[in-house]
Amino acid sequence: MDLIIARVATGLPSAPRPPRRLQHGFTLVEVVISAGLIGFLALTATFFWVDSFDLVRTVNNDSAAVADGRALLERLAREIREVKFNPASGGYCVSTMSATQMVFNKTVGSLAAACSGANPSDANNDIAVNIQMPVNSTSLNLGYAGTLAAPAATRVLTSYASSFAIRYLDVDYSVTTSAVALRFVELSLTLQPPSGQATQTRTVVALRND
Repeated sequence: MDLIIARVATGLPSAPRPPRRLQHGFTLVEVVISAGLIGFLALTATFFWVDSFDLVRTVNNDSAAVADGRALLERLAREIREVKFNPASGGYCVSTMSATQMVFNKTVGSLAAACSGANPSDANNDIAVNIQMPVNSTSLNLGYAGTLAAPAATRVLTSYASSFAIRYLDVDYSVTTSAVALRFVELSLTLQPPSGQATQTRTVVALRND
């Protein structure tokens, strides 16, 4: 101390002070706050990730149901376009025209004018095609009958159809119950997958064998 006072009194510079120690690391409060923020961000990111995953899965399921519906109706439309036309009666060979069932003949090989109904023989070269959704069922069926059907069997096209409807339309697009006036067939199908929303598909088939 005397030396410092002497230096001041004589005008000499005082001795340098020792340097301060720099603080390294984080305090406990900073660590706790940082951990809380990281946990909050992780939780938020996880929530959005799970939510987006569920959304993608739902969209994929709905898209698959729509694609299934379109494929099924296109399969039925190809069959209906082959319905046999009877020149003698001036109408199509449709033996059943109900809201959930359509039975008609299509020809294999050379055309025989007459229609042979739901159980055709080889005399008319016909195969009976049966499109049906049975009552209180979720199955949509496509069947073939007749001596020329190979095989004569019924196939389940889908097992999760919640509704299926057929409308028979004339040239003016009005509902008809006559096979002679029939010109269009409208198919409506609603699919309800086990995991997903119900999707509805509709198509109109123009009969072209006349």
